[in-house]
Amino acid sequence: MAAANFSQRWLRPVLLGLSSFSNRLANKFYIALAIIIGALAIYAMVTGATSGMKNKAYDLIMKSRFHYPAADPNIVIVDIDESALAAMAPEYGRWPWPRNIMGELVEGIAAQKPQAIVFDISFSDPDVFNAAGDKFFRDVIARTPNTFFPSIRLDESNDHLSQFKVKQLPGVTKLDDSASDSATMAVILPFFFDALKDHRLGTINIYTDEDGLARTYDVYADEYGWRVSSLPANVVSALGTALPDRQEILINWRGKPPAYAHVSFSDIYFDLQKQKKTRPPNEFADKIVIIGSTAATLFDIKTTPVAKLHPGVEILATAIDNLKHADYLTELPYEIYIFISLVAIVLLTVAFVYNIDQRVVNLTFTVLQTGFLAVSYLTLNFSTVFVDLTAPFTFSLLYFTIARFNSTFTGFYRSGHPLFSKMLDDGSECRVIFAQCHIHIKNRNARLRLGATFKRYVGASEYGVVTPPFFKGLPVLHAFFQHTLIFYWLVPKQKEIPALQDLISMLEQSIPAVRKSARRHARANGSVVTWLLHGFVFTVDAEEVWRLHGEEGMAKLFAETSAVGSTGSGGVMHIAMTKEFARFCQTTDLKISDELRNAGLKCN
Repeated sequence: MAAANFSQRWLRPVLLGLSSFSNRLANKFYIALAIIIGALAIYAMVTGATSGMKNKAYDLIMKSRFHYPAADPNIVIVDIDESALAAMAPEYGRWPWPRNIMGELVEGIAAQKPQAIVFDISFSDPDVFNAAGDKFFRDVIARTPNTFFPSIRLDESNDHLSQFKVKQLPGVTKLDDSASDSATMAVILPFFFDALKDHRLGTINIYTDEDGLARTYDVYADEYGWRVSSLPANVVSALGTALPDRQEILINWRGKPPAYAHVSFSDIYFDLQKQKKTRPPNEFADKIVIIGSTAATLFDIKTTPVAKLHPGVEILATAIDNLKHADYLTELPYEIYIFISLVAIVLLTVAFVYNIDQRVVNLTFTVLQTGFLAVSYLTLNFSTVFVDLTAPFTFSLLYFTIARFNSTFTGFYRSGHPLFSKMLDDGSECRVIFAQCHIHIKNRNARLRLGATFKRYVGASEYGVVTPPFFKGLPVLHAFFQHTLIFYWLVPKQKEIPALQDLISMLEQSIPAVRKSARRHARANGSVVTWLLHGFVFTVDAEEVWRLHGEEGMAKLFAETSAVGSTGSGGVMHIAMTKEFARFCQTTDLKISDELRNAGLKCN
């Protein structure tokens, strides 16, 4: 009872207003909606407001990928892991260890002729308690030109506090002539940075997005007109690989860590100290050796789409791998996504404006949306192009949802649904016009096509209602009526003339389609289509006598069907009228074409 009161008192006024508004606007609603959502799509993609959707799609696909590119087997991580920290502690103490240990490690690995030795460790301060160890390390790296070291870019708000000039960085170049020679930057450098010539020093900053996830890696940064390269870029450039002409890359992850070969720092170091070594003498030959840490206690951990705890050294390795093989992810220009979104919205608009069969629209829309998702997913599995169709998916879904609601409201309004229309309120005087259609074509597909055309024209009319198939779930009864279509126009009595005009206009519009079917599926004699028109006026009363009137009207419509043949006056369409309809029609002065007159629609 409470639910009924709520529906009548609060819900019904809202639905009445919405449905009346929808019916009044008709097709203008779909066109206006297309303009609004199209403009919204353009604005959102131009301003980057859809980047959040893009990131979520990227994350989801990366997590659920079934085909990851293989990690480069020639990239090896010498890992300062928890076991290495524990193994080294008795003799060398807690981290950080004396620098001579690093020097000895570099000497041992360099002897095997690796492509590069890359440190993911910051050596920002000299060891005041072991100057000899620092000197030894410095001497080793000075004579080992394929060693690379990181710098850490601090927040640019601190640049004015720094006395270090950008141009002092090894390997920096001017991006343009306006680069300032006096520009300073806040940066953490190795204490021996002056010993690093050319491009052996690069930044290792991993910048996360607003949600805290790392998805990109810098190729270089524009620092006051100076090109400051990242560590991966300098390593790959030194190996002779061309760098992309972009400031950052979207990382093509190799799967969850560990994706690369790891060897424990302590295992390597202790083996190098042995007189008789047990490890392969060419273990690191032609390899890119990265020395870093996966130990959680050293806090070099980031969150990425593939792992909540992703060691920074693995991210560094992935960036080097991406640049080395040029298989980082590329993105399509946003203009393409705008075009796809607008095309999808236009197609949906056409479908609703021309009242394409709802089942066809729903199926097509489902296939379209599934295609958007499938293309995004598959391209990221089998290519290096990230085709992000979440924006077209979202904006077309938004359009479809609103348009479908509007279509539903309009249908309920025209059909007299008590929550959406006042036409069947007590005391209302209404006119109902029935149009029963029989299609006399044996070819099933042709019959269905012509029926769909009639449904489209009726649905696109101002007052017409398309009824669902009779007895759809009951095969025998449905078979009796499967070639029969019923349409009706339900309007207040004062709108009966516009409703009749609406029916006549629909019949006029359908003539070319009927002619076309007649040419393709000519019958020996008779018409392709027969229409039986019936109508009556009723007043809604509390005793529900009007329902009995309606039942009698429907019974009369079906009773007269048997008396109507498929022959008219030789035309492709035959129109028959009940006496009630004929009397009503004759009270009007509507213009009727000669073709409809010849078919049997004679009102005056």
